This record gives sequence, structure tokens and C-alpha cells, in this order.
Amino acid sequence: MFSLTLIKFSFLLFYVILYTKSEYASKYHTEQLDKLLMYSGWKKLNVVNFVKYKNKTYFLEKLIITPTYRSYCMAKIRALTVHLGCTYAKVINNLFSIIINYQQICINNKERKILKNNVYIHTKILIKIITILIVPTAKLMKGAIDAFDSIHYLPWAHFNENSYCPFIMSSFLGRIEDIFDKLNERTLSCDNLSTYSSAFITIYKYSEIILHDLKNETSSYCNFVPYDRNYLWYEWIQKYNTNSIHYEILDFLKFLTRKLKDYIKSVIIENYFQLGFKFDPITNETFLPSSKELIIQELELKATDEEPPTLLEIETH
Repeated sequence: MFSLTLIKFSFLLFYVILYTKSEYASKYHTEQLDKLLMYSGWKKLNVVNFVKYKNKTYFLEKLIITPTYRSYCMAKIRALTVHLGCTYAKVINNLFSIIINYQQICINNKERKILKNNVYIHTKILIKIITILIVPTAKLMKGAIDAFDSIHYLPWAHFNENSYCPFIMSSFLGRIEDIFDKLNERTLSCDNLSTYSSAFITIYKYSEIILHDLKNETSSYCNFVPYDRNYLWYEWIQKYNTNSIHYEILDFLKFLTRKLKDYIKSVIIENYFQLGFKFDPITNETFLPSSKELIIQELELKATDEEPPTLLEIETH
């Protein structure tokens, strides 16, 4: 009995010592973090005023310029991870707001006949937009958050589903893949257009859930620069109306697809590559540059011309 108690106490003491020591970052990690924050993209992030975490307020500019002391490194990692998550949250908001706004055009009273006659093409293209553009982009952003969070001595990724883990945008981004699974569960048949109508409704409902849950996910942590949730949609509508004499909903769908591809490309360049994240095309994983890697301006310039790894062509005819 005594020996068993002694063993338990020894293990407890071991873990106390282990976690007490690990709360302070290694020199390698502090240098790695400071090196990462030298990438130009961090100073260009401008969608968040500040974030709150554990009753403290963090401003991105101050986090960038404050030297990363070992005793401050872990708190800095948490705050920067939240900043990154808030930035990605706005991207997801923009993408699914676009999807919902387009679907609302299709299902309003004036366009019901158009939707009925073209439900196959509308649903087919929407599924491609989600599975080829939005889902891979969400995976890429999740990879960036996980890679950044991995520097922390207690990464959020190590928490199980039943554990309380505040602001885990990583898990939220992982849920974006669920819509792909839900759509795959349905058997889409050209001979039975009701299957496409059902999928169309699934996309709409899922998009609404995403936006609702996203607001709940970020409300306690992210103080966004004020913006209209539909600003991107209005901007694109105005541009389409300026360049097009006649409004044709299928032509607009082609236009919308091109705009989405351009937007996603800019997001990946500005909020991924220019933040220093690296992508391994073999493993499809995101990783951070080591503390020994030099930031070469030419590499950043190359990244701006690089086609993001997630984008494929989508035909709309």
C-alpha cells in the first residue's frame, strides 16, 4: 500500500515539475516566434481592433513589437492564435454570406422559375465552390492555427472533444468539412432533380448554421473593425451591374465563381504565405519556418505570384 502511494506521488511530482518547467518557452521557440512575426503579413492584418483572452486585452501591434521573453511567450502565443482565429473567422463569414446571398436570389419569388429550371446547374456549381474552394481553404486555415498553436506547451489541439477549451477556431474550421460529408450522403441524380433541390436546401441551412455559430464562437474574444456582413456581396453586385448590360443569373454565377477564386487566392497569399506559414504539398500539412531560416524578400515576392495549393478550375457551363 505504501509503495503504491509512493509511486502515485512520484508520478504526480514528475508531472508538476514537467509542466512547471514547460510553461516557460525554450530559446528556440521564442526565436521562432519572433522570426515568424517579422513576416510582412502580420503588420497588414487589419480586421480586428483587439482580442480578449482570460480577462486581458491584446492589441496586435503591441504583440508584434514587444520582445518575446520566455516568461511571456506562452501568453503571447495564445493571444496571437486568437488574433489569427478572428481574422479567419471574418473570411469564413464572407464566404458563407456570399453563398447565402446568392441562394436567396435563386429562391425569391421573382426567380423561382429560374431556380426550378436550373436547379441542377445551380446546385452542381455551389457544391463545387464549397468542396473545391471553401473546404480546402478552411483546411489550410485550420492547419495554420494548429501549427501556430503547436508552439504552446499545452496546445489546444491536445484537448479532447469533452474538455472545456475556449476559442478553438481550429475545431470550428474542421466542421466546415461536415457539409461535404452531408452532401456526399445524398445520391444526386440527373433523372431526379428533387435530389438537387434537397442538396440546395442543405447548403442554405448549413450556411446559416455556420454564420450563427461563428458569431457565438467569436463574440467573447474578437473585437472586429466595424463592417457590414454583406459588404463583399454588395461590392461584387455593383461591379457586375456596371460591367453587364443584361442580368442573367447563370452569367452572374460564372462571375461570382471568378470573384470567389480571386478572393480566396488573395486570402491565402495575405493571411497564410505572408504570415510565414509553409505548405507541404506531399503531406498537405502546414508548418512553421524554423528559427534558423532567414526571411528572404524574394520568397515573399514569389509567394504573391504563387497559385494557392487549394484552387482548381470550376467550369460553369
